[in-house]
Amino acid sequence: MDGRPLQGASSVRGIGSYERGLLGGLRELADPPQVSLLLSAHHEPPAEMSSVLMPSARRIRVVHPTLQPIADTLFVANALRGSTADLYHAIEFGQPWRTRLPVVVTVHDLIPFVMPRDYPWVRRARVLGLRLLRRADAVIAVSDATRSDVLHFTKTDPSRITVIPEGISPVFHPASSEVVDRLRDKLRLERPFLLAVGTFDPRKRIALLADVVRRVRREHDVALVIAGDQGTFTATVTSALARAGLAEHSRVIGHVTTDDLVALYTAASVFVFTSAYEGFGLPPLEAMACATPAVVFDNSSLRAVGGDAAAVVPDGDAGAMAAAIDRLLDDARERELQRAAGIAWAATFTWRRAAEMTAATYRSVLGN
Repeated sequence: MDGRPLQGASSVRGIGSYERGLLGGLRELADPPQVSLLLSAHHEPPAEMSSVLMPSARRIRVVHPTLQPIADTLFVANALRGSTADLYHAIEFGQPWRTRLPVVVTVHDLIPFVMPRDYPWVRRARVLGLRLLRRADAVIAVSDATRSDVLHFTKTDPSRITVIPEGISPVFHPASSEVVDRLRDKLRLERPFLLAVGTFDPRKRIALLADVVRRVRREHDVALVIAGDQGTFTATVTSALARAGLAEHSRVIGHVTTDDLVALYTAASVFVFTSAYEGFGLPPLEAMACATPAVVFDNSSLRAVGGDAAAVVPDGDAGAMAAAIDRLLDDARERELQRAAGIAWAATFTWRRAAEMTAATYRSVLGN
């Protein structure tokens, strides 16, 4: 398995959460597969390494980020040469040009191809990986939306594509009132607040989020808290909030620990998700697992992820999203019903289930 998502910056992003959750789910199986990880030569081995997770003998070289996806086709092939493994699982692209091993590839999303104007350099770097998908013995898509995109942008045989939803880590559950109070004191969060999570690159639509919160504040004295490392988008985020008149009513707190994120989810009045596209979309599920109502737009995988437990409104309609948030803030009974529904719905997304389906895919590939 390509273990590089567990190293470096990727380890705290969605792809790192996916691999960490999948490995945990595989270890819960009655007959778990023995996993060896292909690792980067540039980073230290991940904390997840143990007696049941072995590093491969060869490390993957590191080149410029825009060239890495192209170089990986050769680097991974070289690292797999002579391997005694039964198959290779690429967690996101990272597919070898040629190998004697059967190959399984997880596709989280094809956002650079769905939105080429927003991600021109990423799209160019990923073109070769996209073309190699049709060679994979099996493709795991994390949602029906991603499966549709794989079919649209590649010539992958539909029979080789399996939809396996992601899971929710058990650490996401309602935090105690004491933990929430400590977090409020730590971050000086005195007012009720709406929560947004993630890096606000173009598809996360910071201007739209600011417009939604501005509308909600006409009726409710709430603040906005944004958690997540904004990196090169910091200036864009702060300027959008200032233009909406939210400079004094918003906090951009950067990356937070998992414990603090759980407490933030629990403390928030409503979780707000303005993304234009998600291959799966874990944050709304994490919020619901922590008993916080979630409001999302109707696009990509988000209706399926939200189910009947989240408030799903027409895509891009700031007024509709603000109205949904207003209803939740005004109606305590509705808020409690959605909290209960969210906890029950999120509990159906487990890494054990994802691991069972992934192991079945491995067996199918090896059987063929």
